[in-house]
Amino acid sequence: MAILKPEEHEKLALELVKFANEELERRRKAPVLIRGEEIEAQLKESKFPVHMVDPRIGSNQKSFRFWKCRASAHRRNTEWKSLGHRHTVEAVIYFEEGEGYSVIDGVSYQWKPGDCICVPMFAWHRHAVTRGDWMVHLAATTGPLSMYLGLAVYEDERYPEHWIFAQKGEEALKTLIPGKSGVPGGSTRVALGGGDREALSPTDRLYLDMLGFAAEEEKERRAGKVLVRGDDLAFEPTRMGNVALVVDPATGFHMRTIGTLVAEIPPGKRSGAHRHMYEETEYIISGQGYSVIEDQRHEWKKGDTLCIPVFAWHQHFNTGSENARFLVHHNRPYMKNLGFLMVEHGEDADF
Repeated sequence: MAILKPEEHEKLALELVKFANEELERRRKAPVLIRGEEIEAQLKESKFPVHMVDPRIGSNQKSFRFWKCRASAHRRNTEWKSLGHRHTVEAVIYFEEGEGYSVIDGVSYQWKPGDCICVPMFAWHRHAVTRGDWMVHLAATTGPLSMYLGLAVYEDERYPEHWIFAQKGEEALKTLIPGKSGVPGGSTRVALGGGDREALSPTDRLYLDMLGFAAEEEKERRAGKVLVRGDDLAFEPTRMGNVALVVDPATGFHMRTIGTLVAEIPPGKRSGAHRHMYEETEYIISGQGYSVIEDQRHEWKKGDTLCIPVFAWHQHFNTGSENARFLVHHNRPYMKNLGFLMVEHGEDADF
């Protein structure tokens, strides 16, 4: 490593001082509203997902991306045969068109339009269509966070030569733990059972807990919920309006980074106003209206996407004749785990 000159050390120190203002300016210039018709036009021309929100295209969000995919039933039913693929990424998938099932770590989940599934970290998964010619879905994934941390791993049954852990046998491939040959509950590389735990020093017990963390984490994620039926959404009144939690650690989902909810505003009404220290992307499921984000007004309708800048005041207004519904993805669990969660409330909803 080259030794820096004194003035270069000073430059590094000043970058830290200036960072907050530069970051604020970047958020102000980043796109907030993504038009649905533009996304639909691109979907017709591409066989790959169309990204609405991603830091690589200048979006505000840094920890997760949001994209839409339109795949033929034939393609989805022939891509993978058994395992599918897995990644060091959490994902929430909302199905908009088609009917089918997803296999996550060997368990099949039937879905239809309006349903959501969550894909826990490093779970093998694949999707198949059983009714309709197309599968249209929207996905929020924490890929950008994994990439920035240098922890991104993607393994696909079609390309075993690129598997990082190079485990053999289908049972071994279902596990999160490198080097583990059995199903969850079996042994890791080091035998952790036996002996008198209380006889160990506090530091050694802490190390023992670290050794067993991956196994316990995998057990918890396999015991967590995966599927949410759109028909079962339970809206409850809040200061921000009517909200239904979809994917959240508080409701039995083993998700450490990302969460999902659906917000609803009746015709002619407005949501509450707040700002928060977490990222948020909102997809308009139904309705039309406008949002005031800081001092800017943004008109939206069904199919549009709003990318809310971190700690920006925002409030939504329904100007249409039907309920406005928002599919909201956020990284609130991640910020809470980091100890950075902060929310400020400005005004209650008017209903």
